[in-house]
Amino acid sequence: MSAPAGSRRALHGGQMKIRSVLAAGVLAAVLLAFGSPAPAQAADVLQVNSAYNDSSDDLGRLYVSVTSSQPVAEIRAELVDEETGALVARATDFVLHSEAPEKTVFRTSAPLILDALGDYLVHVAVTDVAGNHVRQERAGWILYRVVTFLEDVTINPTTVDYDNRQVAVRGVLKGRWPGTGEVRPLADFPVQVNSSFDPTPAITASDGSFGKTVTIYAISPEVDISYSYSLGRPYFEYIPQQIFPITIDPRETRITAKVNRTRVAAGQSVRLTGQLSWLTASGWAPHANQVHDIYLDLCDDNRCYATYGPLDTDGKGQFAADVVPLHSGYFIIGYSPSDRFVAGSSGRTKAVTVVAAQR
Repeated sequence: MSAPAGSRRALHGGQMKIRSVLAAGVLAAVLLAFGSPAPAQAADVLQVNSAYNDSSDDLGRLYVSVTSSQPVAEIRAELVDEETGALVARATDFVLHSEAPEKTVFRTSAPLILDALGDYLVHVAVTDVAGNHVRQERAGWILYRVVTFLEDVTINPTTVDYDNRQVAVRGVLKGRWPGTGEVRPLADFPVQVNSSFDPTPAITASDGSFGKTVTIYAISPEVDISYSYSLGRPYFEYIPQQIFPITIDPRETRITAKVNRTRVAAGQSVRLTGQLSWLTASGWAPHANQVHDIYLDLCDDNRCYATYGPLDTDGKGQFAADVVPLHSGYFIIGYSPSDRFVAGSSGRTKAVTVVAAQR
């Protein structure tokens, strides 16, 4: 297992105190189950597969994976600072965690209590009931780190509209220490809130609380919060991005249209005019200068026959087009804005009858 990022940092700038995590040293329950050790057989297999810690809620426990044809009698693990070579701790009290035909996993019966956070290299020695013994240098790593998490996150409001796009984000950042499981607020830590639009993080106060007001954009109507790193604090786990959806209440629109005549000879055009409006804080007003957002569909009660457009609105929200209808029917005018803060709308003209052209 290769060294993870951050494992080569020196801890406290000097040699660390050796702490021994001692226990019985023999897996007594296994010995009782299988009786006295038998003479080793030529076919005996004893192999250390890996050493690791894999639970985000309990990073203080060390797991050891072993492949063995005989029951395991003893496991001894040494935790070492790779950079200094100093022995940090020994662990000998392991219990069965899981069994499978190809491997057996043991874990320390209690979380390890170490003097300092860090990423420590693990050497493992295993003895089975037949007296076979193997020692695996660099069997793996224990990442003795603080698990960070968010609490009491609030978003206010959770619905925004065209005129009100800002929301206040509040929460608390805390950490759970390995081994002891102690939970503490994390002060002066950067918390990223909608960092893709505003890279400046919110900084936690002494009680771990943070707050930030962010603007919601139509392309991403959500609040995302994460903790990724803090300079000088390499052994605090990151928090994957947490997403809090925001609802957009779009501004209402309406569209009206009419044709200049309702009967036309085949091949002749009709003049279609209309206006697009939207509901502002002051009431209904022209929705001016909308580009390529209006389309016309020629339909009857059975189907639609042709699409025309796109059309633009002018400074007064008005639009016009000369259209040659291919079939008798009415025009459905649809407005489909690209801005999610604005609602679409549709209107319909009177029916136009297309008659045969006179010869």
